[in-house]
Amino acid sequence: MILLSRIFDLILLNICFVLTCIPVFTAGPALAALSCVTLRMAEGEYGDTAKVYFSSFKKNFSQGLILWLILFAASAFLSADLYVIFFVLPERYRLLQIPVWLLLFADVSALLYAFPLLARYEQTIPRLLKNSVLISLSHLPLTVFMVVILGSIADLSLHNGSLLVLFFSLSLFIGCALLSLLFSVFLRRALQKLSERD
Repeated sequence: MILLSRIFDLILLNICFVLTCIPVFTAGPALAALSCVTLRMAEGEYGDTAKVYFSSFKKNFSQGLILWLILFAASAFLSADLYVIFFVLPERYRLLQIPVWLLLFADVSALLYAFPLLARYEQTIPRLLKNSVLISLSHLPLTVFMVVILGSIADLSLHNGSLLVLFFSLSLFIGCALLSLLFSVFLRRALQKLSERD
């Protein structure tokens, strides 16, 4: 019964997340709320899933929106740069991809840490971005682990139609919440170290 209750909480959380992500620009507050709930779950706190989610969504709406627009715009710009390097410029310019990949890695890393930080601490947007980059560098193995998982899912989805359908179906049902919970198990320790230093 406990296991079924945990699964139900994850399904309910995933539904809340997907519904609040439908207008894409609200993905930032939704990610902050998702992180808020899964960090609580990682600490063994279950129950009131929808209430905690929507409370965090409302509380972090403005900052989450701005943070998401900044990070999404940076990702889109860097992805466009990679497209130009690979499909527009002559092959002799391929080395230009190295700094772009490094910047994209930093952007994705900041995204992975920014929303859990937003869910836990009250900070300005510049400080959130700065702390996200610093924590991602100080916990580089964890950062690489999370980026590799996300990159593998994206790569497999782009190159295999069946896996794309599978991952998409899972993300609508339980996948987003489950992945966030997995990351939160590790992120919780990183955030605890940050609290101890503060």
